[in-house]
Amino acid sequence: MPRSVLVVVVALLLSMLPGVSHAAAPGVAGTAGNLIREEEPRGDGIRHMDTKAMITGLQALNVNTYVYPLAGGNDHWDDLHKEFLPAAAAAGIDVWVTVYAPSQASFSRPYKHDYVAWSRELAALSKNHPNLVGWTVDDYGFDLKTFTPAYVKQMRAAAEAINPSFKFIPTVYYSQFTDAFVAEQAPLLDGVIFPFRDEPVRDTAWTWSLSAQVKQLAERLPDTDIYLMPYAHPLSRTALKPTVAYVEAVTKKALELVRTGELAGVVQYKLPFMSRDTGWTRPVTDNLARTGRGRLSFVVEDKGPTKAGMWCGAARKVQLTPGAPKHTVSFWHRDNRETGSPAGYHMKQLLLNGKVVWEQDAATDPSSWRKATVDLTARLTGATSATLQWRLYERKGVSNYYVDVRVDDIAATGLQLNDPGVENAVNWTADLVRQGGPVHCSAQVYHQNYGADLGARIAKLYAAG
Repeated sequence: MPRSVLVVVVALLLSMLPGVSHAAAPGVAGTAGNLIREEEPRGDGIRHMDTKAMITGLQALNVNTYVYPLAGGNDHWDDLHKEFLPAAAAAGIDVWVTVYAPSQASFSRPYKHDYVAWSRELAALSKNHPNLVGWTVDDYGFDLKTFTPAYVKQMRAAAEAINPSFKFIPTVYYSQFTDAFVAEQAPLLDGVIFPFRDEPVRDTAWTWSLSAQVKQLAERLPDTDIYLMPYAHPLSRTALKPTVAYVEAVTKKALELVRTGELAGVVQYKLPFMSRDTGWTRPVTDNLARTGRGRLSFVVEDKGPTKAGMWCGAARKVQLTPGAPKHTVSFWHRDNRETGSPAGYHMKQLLLNGKVVWEQDAATDPSSWRKATVDLTARLTGATSATLQWRLYERKGVSNYYVDVRVDDIAATGLQLNDPGVENAVNWTADLVRQGGPVHCSAQVYHQNYGADLGARIAKLYAAG
């Protein structure tokens, strides 16, 4: 029976029992990585994992699952089974273990690239620590020459001989779910961790493709549990770091998909859950707003191919002030292209009711803030409301021409506009529209206390289930 159907049937049967809640069973609500070492070395000269502090941080986050990375020396393995697993069990936290794939720069100790040994030894460890429920191979989909179906069968056999319930849940990216993978690999897996990064665009700013991608994977993998991984940590080679609003939005949508049975859980990628984590705060240089903390951002990523006519826009409906003699809008804009860059490709625009009323080529301005003022009075005669839209438009397609356009400090005369400083991402997010794909846009609001602010929001979402 497909997973989604099973969830609905179980929920329906439970709802028929007197005195039994009909709420859906909670899925995995977790985070991965960010091991924290003790501040002082022990007698062996090693700063071991600070298990007590980590458990406290994880409990504050309301997780029920933690993915422990074997990313360093043998002490990571020793601390796992001697200290962390017992402490996590006492706190009611299940544990998965991450092992590196062959193509990654590092390897996991002590069994390195012997994944049959990893499967066997982790399964044996799970017999003594029942809260060790599974393991994953990071970047599994990049190493299918190693993880052939025959080899994975050996791995699974080694684990099943010891603990048949021990799960193998590798990490697989959206583009790697080919027909061959679904046919050959999926039947051998207990689940997959699916890192969401808006493929094929590859960013941590746009969220609207999430539901469609999950729905497609759920249909193609009806008997495989899917665990979504939002990027709470910066994704390499992207223009923008994930914001608090972005991670919150992805997590909120993912938990909705858990309740509908299309996902089995959510596991954050390196959410900083302790103040000693390097990602707990964001440097002030990350604040790219002109004033305050927020700005609109319009991006074509590095090596992101576009076609003429593609665009992304941020729209707001405005009310006209009754009796106002003039209706104007001004705003500050900036981009990362210097004068002398190739012209005729990336166009900064303002639209009024769908028609362009201001336009500037990103290549013709210096990379500094500049003010634009547009008089809309004649165009708004007799109107009581209107829609403004700032957008980035591709006049000609590019193959590799990165740009990041920023808009901030909007001011209106004779028009009533909410949140003109873009200080609350929620105010702008619902009216973002992308046409064609590789051009994406977002409201970017800087949080210096990133870990604390994001952690509080995720903890609230996890507590609600």
